[in-house]
Amino acid sequence: MHFTSYKLYAAIAFETTTMSTVGVLAKELLAEGKGTWKRFFRWLAILSMFLSTFYVLSFPTLLAAMTGYITTSETYVSNSSGDLLKFDQLVPVRYFIEDPVRVELVEMSITMSETELIESIENCRCRSKRDFIEGVLQSEQPATDWYGQGDAYYVANVSTKWEYAGETYNLEPPSLHIMRYKKNPKIEIPPEDRGAFAYILGPGETWNFPYTAQYLLDNASCKPSETYQWGFSYIFLFMVSIFNFIWACIMIGMWLDTRCGSRMYKSGRRPGLLRSIMDYSAAIRAEIGTEAEYLEEEELRKRVRDSGGALVVPKTELRVTRADTGVDGLKKRSWKRSLTRGSTF
Repeated sequence: MHFTSYKLYAAIAFETTTMSTVGVLAKELLAEGKGTWKRFFRWLAILSMFLSTFYVLSFPTLLAAMTGYITTSETYVSNSSGDLLKFDQLVPVRYFIEDPVRVELVEMSITMSETELIESIENCRCRSKRDFIEGVLQSEQPATDWYGQGDAYYVANVSTKWEYAGETYNLEPPSLHIMRYKKNPKIEIPPEDRGAFAYILGPGETWNFPYTAQYLLDNASCKPSETYQWGFSYIFLFMVSIFNFIWACIMIGMWLDTRCGSRMYKSGRRPGLLRSIMDYSAAIRAEIGTEAEYLEEEELRKRVRDSGGALVVPKTELRVTRADTGVDGLKKRSWKRSLTRGSTF
């Protein structure tokens, strides 16, 4: 049989999930004794109760760590001036006119939504299609890291006619210098031919200056935004799932061991709360005497601690009773012995 201290019995029966119980169980783990298989299995049971109690106490903290509000991140692009602009402000460019002042245009970059301007460019280009050269940029201003080479370049050494918004311009040679980019209605960075796509970064001083997809790749970054979102950590979810499985195995194992190995359970005399109170009170009265009813809390603790007694279930009985451990509780102990003696009041 194994002796159980008054404090351990009280912690398990009446204070199941408290930090005090964790401390009592931790001290029981350090208790010294004869190395036998029975003592090992008792130590294993104490360890299981320690882990189970600690996990139940830490479960709210684990849930809080698994969920919560976190800042959202958004993609920003740095323009030529060093300003950060949101990625969703990008607008795909279809044409880029190098010399728009010849037709009194302010905008150099023509976006996909400017259908009237696109139609004027198409008409101007198609009138002298034979004379236009489709190829890389050949103007005096070379291609840069921003607007690149585009998909095709149009220029002709002929007179052209430009019609837009009810105005007509008869242009002397050469024609307008027009860069064409591939169509890309979605705001995304194409994986290939990055120089053949271009975007503008929203209204402002850079409105008329296109940026290639390669430029966006080199100058884009994720930054925290001003909004928050509900977050969920799948790593913590995986960890908590493992902890739940271990905790469930411990609880089922202890329940099966109690059902199969306890004489009290087999006889149908399960020690519930009231039964535990009655047995515990009777054991203290037997330990201290009838005067226990008139002692204060601290005096009761001191008398029980100094008595050196413990609790046990005798083989001939089906209830918890007092037992003499043969250890003098009044004897002064060293700090090492106090640490390895087990729990006590």
